[in-house]
Amino acid sequence: MRRSSRYLWVLIAAFGLGAWHSAMAYGPFQGKWPQANLGDPVYLTYSYQNLLDGGLLNPAGDPVPESQIRTAIEEAFSVWAEVAPLHFTEVPDDGLPYGQSTQYGMIRFRHIYINGPDPPTGNPTTKAQARFPGPSVSNGDVDFDHSDPWQLNGTLREPDILGAAIHELGHSLGLTHSDVEGSNLFWIFRRFAGPGTGELHPDDLAAITTHYGTGRGSVTPLVRIPEPTSVALALGGVVALLALRRRSSTERVGLRRP
Repeated sequence: MRRSSRYLWVLIAAFGLGAWHSAMAYGPFQGKWPQANLGDPVYLTYSYQNLLDGGLLNPAGDPVPESQIRTAIEEAFSVWAEVAPLHFTEVPDDGLPYGQSTQYGMIRFRHIYINGPDPPTGNPTTKAQARFPGPSVSNGDVDFDHSDPWQLNGTLREPDILGAAIHELGHSLGLTHSDVEGSNLFWIFRRFAGPGTGELHPDDLAAITTHYGTGRGSVTPLVRIPEPTSVALALGGVVALLALRRRSSTERVGLRRP
């Protein structure tokens, strides 16, 4: 069905049923990753250019922990993969800018200066941005503004990475802004309260399944090898625990009477 006729149908339904318009008010699509047929699997890689280097700060001025960033990004991918046949796999990134870099994912995360912190009054300014799918190496990439404070439980002026990532990944997948206030693709993205709270609004669900079909995808992070120091500490703890158990066993044997 042509987009224009579809919108006409939605408006007619809205006039008669009231709620239909708010449930189907996502914008026109802007690009799409290759997919032979609607509902077929789509495989995308992702990587972190500099997002994990401590450049994002919390309201206290401390770096947002890498584990917090990774958890948010992976959950953001998962809310889209739970309803559409989208498979996201993390790959290594050499951290270099395009033109010098030889190792990066199709969707690349970084932090940059966008427009600074919010003004004292008025609407919030841009917190993050993304590029629609396309042939350029930077298509699909997501940028976070490192001049804004970031926190686990997002507020209007001090956002959370999870809410921003869900919104921006919608753009990375070809979705545009929605007219529905409260949807993830509304121009002011939804704020969430930490791991496990991310979800799609019905309008986002309608958009992504119309664009890629219904299905179930996956999220596959890189297997991270612990640093040598961490491995040594862990092994030391195991050795100490085994020694303690042997000592305890010996003491119990010594207490036995012949």
